Amino acid sequence: MALVSTRTYDWQDLADDSVTWATLLEWTGNGTTINGSTGFDNLVFTGDAFDFGTDVTFYPAITVDAIGTVTVKLLTSPAADPTNFTEITPGVATARYVKTKVTVANASATAQLLNVESDYFTDPISETFVNLSIGATQTTLPIRRTYGALQGVTYTAPQNMQVILTDTTAGAPKVTNYNLDTWGKVATATTATVTLQGYPAVSADSNGNIIVS
Repeated sequence: MALVSTRTYDWQDLADDSVTWATLLEWTGNGTTINGSTGFDNLVFTGDAFDFGTDVTFYPAITVDAIGTVTVKLLTSPAADPTNFTEITPGVATARYVKTKVTVANASATAQLLNVESDYFTDPISETFVNLSIGATQTTLPIRRTYGALQGVTYTAPQNMQVILTDTTAGAPKVTNYNLDTWGKVATATTATVTLQGYPAVSADSNGNIIVS
């Protein structure tokens, strides 16, 4: 792959803007600024749709090799409508179809897109907290990983105790334990082994690549 941005500044524009011959001879159409314009649009590339086969929750990892300032977006569509795509910021998402959209902004040189590699993952991540002390109110899980979305918890607890994920805030999830002998209505302290499941967060690095945390 090797794409360059589209010319927007033509010879008539040069004439209309009263550009001198000296400046005209310097203009090569490769990003040189004339009267505030580099002569090229931003470069926008949209990849082919990837089909998961059904609606799934996924997260992306996207690597871009380009000249210019890179911005990556995702275009997603549900199983019921494979033609109508919604643009979103890369993150944990649910869809059947997904495309990668890359914009390379024209800077001091003509915007160029050399390569794009898109990977979409559906595997969740998890971590286990052994013999976790859970108070009679919500207890924050001491997570070590960075999550973009949470699925829930599984647990091993004393008989008639039920541990529930009661706060799904990705950065500070909380659990509450309920005594099932009270029809699951009374929160009580206990000790349990709890496994949290979710999906990792993704973010853009300084080069515009989408990386998994």
